[in-house]
Amino acid sequence: MSKMAMVLAIDLSVNHFSGGIPRALESCPELQYLNLSWNAFGGPIPASLANLQSLQSMDLSRNNLSGAIPVAFKEMKMLQHLNLSSNNLTGEVPKGGIFASLDSSEINGNIGLCGTWINFPPCSHSKHRQLSTSRKVIVPLVIGMSIFIMPILLLAFSYRWRHAIILALKVGPPRISYKELLDATGGFSEENLLGIGSFGSIYKGILNNGTNIAVKVFNLHDGKAHQSFIRECNILKRVRHRNVIKIISACSNLDFTGLVLPYMSNGSLERWLYPCQGEECKLNFSDRLKIAKEIAEGMVYLHHHCFVQVIHCDLKPSNVLLGDDMTPYITDFGIAKLLFGNSMDSLTSTNAVKGTTGYIAPEYAMGENISVKGYVYSYGILLFELLTGRRPTDDMFVEGINIQKWVGMNFPNNIREVVDNNLLRDASESELSIILPCLTQLMWMGLICTRYLSQQRPDMTK
Repeated sequence: MSKMAMVLAIDLSVNHFSGGIPRALESCPELQYLNLSWNAFGGPIPASLANLQSLQSMDLSRNNLSGAIPVAFKEMKMLQHLNLSSNNLTGEVPKGGIFASLDSSEINGNIGLCGTWINFPPCSHSKHRQLSTSRKVIVPLVIGMSIFIMPILLLAFSYRWRHAIILALKVGPPRISYKELLDATGGFSEENLLGIGSFGSIYKGILNNGTNIAVKVFNLHDGKAHQSFIRECNILKRVRHRNVIKIISACSNLDFTGLVLPYMSNGSLERWLYPCQGEECKLNFSDRLKIAKEIAEGMVYLHHHCFVQVIHCDLKPSNVLLGDDMTPYITDFGIAKLLFGNSMDSLTSTNAVKGTTGYIAPEYAMGENISVKGYVYSYGILLFELLTGRRPTDDMFVEGINIQKWVGMNFPNNIREVVDNNLLRDASESELSIILPCLTQLMWMGLICTRYLSQQRPDMTK
């Protein structure tokens, strides 16, 4: 069990585990992220979990847990996210600490809870006196039985859980300290600044072993930044696809929260489509075809073959990075959604429309739920950008004309009018005889991906 001392994250969600929550978790003093949701755990929540003073996020939702919520949880100073929804918990909801900022969606689905929360009945203490006598008999009996039974249960339990928890140790990101990141980035100097995003800044760095990295530093003054950090950790440490960015490590303390990612020397797709003055960034037809194909493959994985459906929610050129061989990597999952069947996970429970103007599907403006079809639309817009070299927010799109209508008006007979000049300028007639039919097919794909009605769009497997 001494090997567990350095574990930072354990995610055993969406399995069929049953029994009690393992006591082995007490041997993880450095644990920052714990997700046991969507299982069949039963029994009480161990109060000893409150001893995990480094814990920042704990999700125990969608289980069969019973009994009272440990009052000691309110003393966990680092805990910023707690989800206990959809269990069989009873008794009064504690006050103060993490419970002062808890959202109702993170505690609903426990019909036995009471307190001052909306939709919860007030707690009644009138029965306590009647129950006191029976407790004097029951409590010693339960304690006595526990002393006898617990060693047997722990012995049976240990083999099963040893593999699951050690797996979390092995697949978890290597630990990189804040000091190492500080040294690697020159103290997060301005000369190493790669860009600024919605929730923070990204810096280039070089580790002591010579590895080039990008460090995404979250802005702790933004109340949503920590949730974004947890969400990205939750997704990136579990995805396994060549076209989705991988996580190298994570670092978090009271004053700093950051993700360590591979450094991509070619930067973003946006940089290549819209180079700054003086930059020599040109994408030929083969490059664009490769990028379009492999982004689609990454989305097929996220939508249909991942551990759950992952909806990126902000697919656009600036969120696609290019490797040394121009391999595209989908990145920035800070506002992504996870779908378990028809339900969203606890970190992504809101259906509020998020994303970037020009890439947001029209049905979201009418209140439709977030779905994979909405981001098939975003892919279609990105495909048009690859082929036309124009942003969906280009000044030319006025008076009801948008990028998909513009392409549609010129399809299929006048596609030369909309294709990026850089694709055709230096091509010979023999090359054009190959390129133009391919461009026509790609334009058609973009048009069906951006159909106004979501049900008329294909899924990414098509």
